[in-house]
Amino acid sequence: MSAAVSGSLFNNAAQWVPSCLPDKRYLLNDPICMNKCVKITYKCVGCSAAKTLTVPINNKCPECATNHVDLSTDAFKWLEPQGGTVGIAKDATITYINC
Repeated sequence: MSAAVSGSLFNNAAQWVPSCLPDKRYLLNDPICMNKCVKITYKCVGCSAAKTLTVPINNKCPECATNHVDLSTDAFKWLEPQGGTVGIAKDATITYINC
C-alpha cells in the first residue's frame, strides 16, 4: 500500500532509484519520499466507525492539490471496502507524518 501526493511538493530534479525495501521497488529520490507517510482517517460508507491507515509516500500525482492523496488500489479498498467510486473518498482527514 502506498500514496502519491501533489507534484508541487517534489523537487523537479528527483530521480527514480532502487529502495532498501525488501522488494527493492523504485522510489523517487526526493525528501517527500524519504521516511514520509500520509495518515488518512476516513469513515467508509456503511461503516460504524472511522478507520485510520498510514502509508508511505512513494510517488507524485502531478495534477493533485496538496490536500489530495492518490492512494494505491489496495490502500483505497482497505479504507472503502465496499468499493465506492475508486479514487473518490470525501471527508477524509489527511496528515503528513514521519514514518
